[in-house]
Formats: sequence, structure tokens, C-alpha cells
Amino acid sequence: MTMRLVLDWDGTVTVADTMDLIVREFGDAELVDRFSDSFVDDSQPLPVTLQHVIESELATVATPLEEVVAWLLERVELRPGFVELARRERLLLLSSNVRQLIEPVLDHFGIEADLVANDLVSDGRSGWRIEIGGELCPACGERCKRQKLPPGEVVYVGNGYSDRCSALASARVFARCGLARYLDAIGAPYEPFGDFHQIAAALERPL
Repeated sequence: MTMRLVLDWDGTVTVADTMDLIVREFGDAELVDRFSDSFVDDSQPLPVTLQHVIESELATVATPLEEVVAWLLERVELRPGFVELARRERLLLLSSNVRQLIEPVLDHFGIEADLVANDLVSDGRSGWRIEIGGELCPACGERCKRQKLPPGEVVYVGNGYSDRCSALASARVFARCGLARYLDAIGAPYEPFGDFHQIAAALERPL
């Protein structure tokens, strides 16, 4: 049976975290730094939920979506090998970012992929408001991405805090950065990666 290939977006498909870039440019950069520090130490419980972080950061952005997307398209960089992999396989992108920031990037690079992400409800002057759907996860207690994984066995590719619960529910995991450190800390198996050429080659080999 073929396993579904599921990828995180920010810092995994993209070289830099695009939500962080946007909030630093158009919102409160100090808030990004403050929250980022909370997610660095894997040994300590987090003082806030990821949902609170995303909602709070985007609430500081009061620039129209169209302007932000134009700025993003001039700067976004995709990790090497992703475009080739996306043209070879039907990928599922599972992101804590918003759909309205990801779809323009996919269109810009001519990529077709399935996408599950949050929705931007308003980009008014009082700050961006988003809708984070889904039930609370019984495993981690948050509205995490695990609840949105497709049925069957999954190959999961991720890099950060939002990928932890999904990775633990997946049959095979490729990890880097914070996700790799977390999986090391709890002794969970994963395969490290630097780009998608490495992942494509690894997928050709049996576990």
C-alpha cells in the first residue's frame, strides 16, 4: 500500500518561515521573538497554545492581503527539490499558516497540491483575524494538525513545533530543526533531511 506524502509548509517547503517574515515586516516583530523563545526549549511546558500564538501574531498585521501577497511573492524561496517532487507526486500540504498566503505561492511556481490550512477571515485595519477549525486533539490537547491527517499510513515531513503531534502519528517521518531535536529528545525515529532531493531519493529505498 502506498503511503500518502504529507508536508508542512513554513520552514519545510519554504526555506524561511513565511508567517514569521510577514509578521516581522507588517506586524509586531518583538512578539515573534517572544513567542519563538517559548518554543525553543523542548524540556519545558509551553505557556501558551500554538493557536494563541498564530492568532496573536496575525492580529498585529493591518496591511491588506493583496499587498502582503505581492511582497511575499518577491521574497519566498522554496526548498530545493520541492517543485520536482510536487510534479511527480500528488502532495498534501498541511499547514498552520493561512490558505490565502499559501495558494498564491503555489500558483506562482505552477504547483498543484492538496492543501489543508487555516482561513483568513478579515484583513481589516484592526488586524488580521483567522479561523482555526477542528476539534481539540486528545493526544496533545490543541487544535493540531494530527486531526487533519488523511486516513491510512502517512509519510510526514516537518520542521517545527506544529509538526510534533502529526509526526508521532505517522508511519515514516522526515524531520529537521526543532522537530528533529524534539524527536531526538523523546527517542522517536525519523530520517533527517536538508532538501527534497534527499527525500525523493530516500522514498525510492525501502525502510
